Amino acid sequence: MAASIRSLLLAVLLVGAVGMAPHGAEAGASSAVMCLVTGVVPCSAGRSINVASVPAFPNAAVKLECGGRAVAGATADSSGAFAINLGTLTAATLMPLLNNKCSVVVTTPLAACDASLVGVAGTLAAPVQLLGDSGSGGALGGLGGLIGSITGLVGQILGGVLGNIIGIVPSAFSLV
Repeated sequence: MAASIRSLLLAVLLVGAVGMAPHGAEAGASSAVMCLVTGVVPCSAGRSINVASVPAFPNAAVKLECGGRAVAGATADSSGAFAINLGTLTAATLMPLLNNKCSVVVTTPLAACDASLVGVAGTLAAPVQLLGDSGSGGALGGLGGLIGSITGLVGQILGGVLGNIIGIVPSAFSLV
């Protein structure tokens, strides 16, 4: 229930924030709010992998899946970093993200980054979240945590609207 209230409030606030953005001739070509998923792919197997403590997975193919459907993809660079551009922010893009229905999935086999992982079965995946959203409901829990979480997300959305980019990051990768 709290998640649906959170999603509804955020959608209403987003529509209001986008409504405050310049429109028409005053907006220019740069007024579109873009969604960008960025992160680093780890070369490791396990659960809740800390990307800072393991080698990176260079040249890994990654895709963003929302509700089991591939939305977009990219290839990591030589340092394992990737950026998936989702294009212009729309309700169809935002709602699955707010409802925790999206994850980054690595489609390149782990053996490509470390030959000792050749026998490892599974795929690396990580749920995504809006940059700055802990997703935990805050330290207060209950309604207080929900309000704190909404406040943080509203700040992120307004910052994205004003800065033209909404940042989305993967949580910890795990082998699934």
